[in-house]
Amino acid sequence: AGIVIAEALAEQEEKNPRPLVLISGMINTKDQTGYFSAFKGLARHVYTVPVTNSDAGVPNDELALRAEEAGLSAEPVSSVASALMLLRDSWDGPAPRILIGGSLYFAGAVLAENGTPPT
Repeated sequence: AGIVIAEALAEQEEKNPRPLVLISGMINTKDQTGYFSAFKGLARHVYTVPVTNSDAGVPNDELALRAEEAGLSAEPVSSVASALMLLRDSWDGPAPRILIGGSLYFAGAVLAENGTPPT
């Protein structure tokens, strides 16, 4: 999935260049380093977030290490809101393209927190 998403974002980058930032949470059944490897050379930074709605969630500090193993700049944060606040307060440059994803559990939790669960 990471490869397909990265390819689509690379096409967007060609049409409308903007820095890419990932906000990611994953469960332990996913190849975390493989997922992040697809974004090498494309993503400027990764914020890793714990998946709290599954016992299989990868701790955010471990996930940041997997992103770094894939050659990306990464840091663990406590929540999507924290990542967005850090971006708002520290980003210097053109508005970034932000991808929130990693696992369906994480995506579902983000949508539920946002009040827009899938129907």
